[in-house]
Amino acid sequence: MKIHTKTLALIALYAALYAAFVLVLPGLSYGPLQVRVADALLAVVPLLGLPGVLGHTLGVFVANLFSPAGPIDLLNTVPSFVMAFVVYYVYKRTDNDFTVIATCIAYSAVLGTTVGWMLSFLFGYPLLATIAYVILGNIIASVLIGWPLFKLLKKTGVFQKWLPQ
Repeated sequence: MKIHTKTLALIALYAALYAAFVLVLPGLSYGPLQVRVADALLAVVPLLGLPGVLGHTLGVFVANLFSPAGPIDLLNTVPSFVMAFVVYYVYKRTDNDFTVIATCIAYSAVLGTTVGWMLSFLFGYPLLATIAYVILGNIIASVLIGWPLFKLLKKTGVFQKWLPQ
């Protein structure tokens, strides 16, 4: 992938938006009962391609620098990267809008498990309940908020002029 100025700008913009949403809404973004509204941006990743994947990963990393859980939360950047790539790749291979819903749910399951386990380990929260709450909160953000955002942005074609050809 050749790195263009537009590509770097998209990565930085996505990462900044993600981190800003997390940091402006810390009560919703951290803890066992979380609806990380920033994860609505995950549904936009297929429209942005690899810059979206990298922007998501960087945004998660920056947001987790401020996590009450401490540096251990930075480890969740790895499954975030892998699953953001899955969201992008599956959509690219199928060109089916509904795969965005399915892969966002898969993202929620994976991150719900890793974040839920971490929160349970660190703070003694009940494991299965914490995992379930994090999964549910992530589905609310990435599917219920993110899916309409994806459809709107796809319909407008707003990113087509920004993406390098």
